[in-house]
Amino acid sequence: APYPPDLIGPCILAGCPVGGTVLDPFGGAGTTGLVADRHGRNAILIELNPEYADIADRRLSDDGGMFASVKVAA
Repeated sequence: APYPPDLIGPCILAGCPVGGTVLDPFGGAGTTGLVADRHGRNAILIELNPEYADIADRRLSDDGGMFASVKVAA
């Protein structure tokens, strides 16, 4: 289930420097990636469910607009 961005924000800010990379082995709908990007961090999301991976891909691309860089590994 997606969780609120406000829940993950403090964790990212406390545990990852600006320009650093956050690893989320249960990427789900991409909330961690969204919050990381908004705070100037990179993110690697791992998601086994293709439906959730598609949702995360769309959310990250939509949030980043034309400057979004989403790479999906098959």
